[in-house]
Amino acid sequence: MSVAAKEYVVARINDQADTLAAIREQNISIAIWERNPLFGLSKRELNGIADVRFTTGLEALPDALEHALDAAEYIRNNARDILQNDILQLSRQFAEIMQTEFVEVRLEHITNNACKKFHTDYVTARLITTYLGQGTQWLDGRDTVSHDDGGFDNIQQMRPGDVALLKGRLWSQDSPAIHRSPPIEGTGEERLMLVINPVQSTTAV
Repeated sequence: MSVAAKEYVVARINDQADTLAAIREQNISIAIWERNPLFGLSKRELNGIADVRFTTGLEALPDALEHALDAAEYIRNNARDILQNDILQLSRQFAEIMQTEFVEVRLEHITNNACKKFHTDYVTARLITTYLGQGTQWLDGRDTVSHDDGGFDNIQQMRPGDVALLKGRLWSQDSPAIHRSPPIEGTGEERLMLVINPVQSTTAV
């Protein structure tokens, strides 16, 4: 959903993992846990891989993730172990905050301008982290306005490794998080990004 001018976004940013739980506060639109990039990951991990996308319950998550990474042709090495463990931990933390037993996990290799326009998501909330490449950009503050050239004031950017919970329109019509993927098409840059969504359905497998 495209963003309208004059939407109000309030962020909570800290270097502690429990910062993410602030998304449950009424006035918080985006909660960001600032952390370092995962050790051991490099651009070579992106060679030949496919995107990962699946929905599962928490109990089946470890097996589902391992199968999905195998299918996407992630090489079994130390870097994959680090990545896999991080996805498991973030999925469980997200599920606890969102009070859900089911999650949708997406691990995407991005080389173009996917989601290059600032927008809000039609979800309750979404977890995002970028493992490699530029982090997600977001708009901050009451004075965020759109200009005639399509530009915005107050563009902020997550760092690689940072984890964010973004409030969507199903949670808040008045102040959902406003964000986009950084435009990288034609630059030769690549990104590896994790997205986790809540799934309120006992039909998930």
